[in-house]
Amino acid sequence: MPLPAPGSPRTLPTARLMGMPIHAVTLDQAVDRVFDALADGRGGTVLTPNVDILRQYRRSPELRRMFEHSELVVTDGMPLVVALRIQRTPVPGQVTGTDMLRGLAAEAGARGRSILLAGGRPGEAERAADRLRRTSPGLRAETYPCYVRPDTMAAELAALSRTLVAASPDIVFIGLPFASQISVMAGMRAALPGTWFVGVGSSFDFVNGDRSRPPELVRRLCLEWAWRLTRQPWLWRRYLVDGVPTTARLAVAALRLRWRRDASPTASAGSPALP
Repeated sequence: MPLPAPGSPRTLPTARLMGMPIHAVTLDQAVDRVFDALADGRGGTVLTPNVDILRQYRRSPELRRMFEHSELVVTDGMPLVVALRIQRTPVPGQVTGTDMLRGLAAEAGARGRSILLAGGRPGEAERAADRLRRTSPGLRAETYPCYVRPDTMAAELAALSRTLVAASPDIVFIGLPFASQISVMAGMRAALPGTWFVGVGSSFDFVNGDRSRPPELVRRLCLEWAWRLTRQPWLWRRYLVDGVPTTARLAVAALRLRWRRDASPTASAGSPALP
C-alpha cells in the first residue's frame, strides 16, 4: 500500500492508545485544522477509529504506517475515549465521523468550498447531500454512489478514483468500509494533494435519518454496540466475536499504563503523554 504524502508538521496534542496515535481535539478544532490547511493549499486525511478499527490497526503494519502519516485522527468510538481517560491521557470527547461530516459540510457551505460524498448504497449519498445542502445554504456537494463488494471492489474503487480526479473537490467524505476508505486515501493523496479525505463509514445513514444515535447515557456507558445489535443483529460477529476481546485488551492495557504512571510518575519515557 503506498503511503500518503505527509502534510504539515504535526503540532496537535497527541496521545497513544495501544500504540495508535489520537489527536486531542474538539470538533471545532478538527474543523479549523482542515480549513486552515485548505487555505494553504494542503490536503490531508482524517481517520475516525473505533474499537473495530483499533483491532485492525493492531494486526496490520501497513495500517499502522497509514495512521502515522494521517494529519488528523479523532475518536469515533466511546470506549477509546474512556480508555484514554483511564490511562490519564484524555481527549476532549468523542468526535464521530457523522460529527465531522456535518461540521465540515457546514463550514464548506459558509466558505464556498466543495465536497463530494462517495459510497453508500444507491440513493444514500444523494439524499445525504440534499439534506446537507438544505442545512448549509450555498454548499456545493457532488456524490458518487459506490457500494463495494469483494467481487467488484477493484473496479468500483478504480471508477471512484477517476471521478475524484475529474471533480477535484476540496473535501471527500468516504462512506465505505474501513479497508476501502484506506485504499482510496492511500491511492488518491498523490493525485489530489490539495484535497482532504475523511473516512465516515456509515454516516450517510445518520444524516439521512435512516439510523439514530442511542441516548447519551447509553453512549457514556459504552453500550452503543448493544444498542446497534438490537437494530442490526447481523453485526453480532463484529461486536461479540471480534469486539469484546479487543475491548477487554484495551481496558487491561489502559489500567496497566495508569498503574505504571501512578507507581512511577517520573518514569514516563516511551509512555503516551499529551504535550
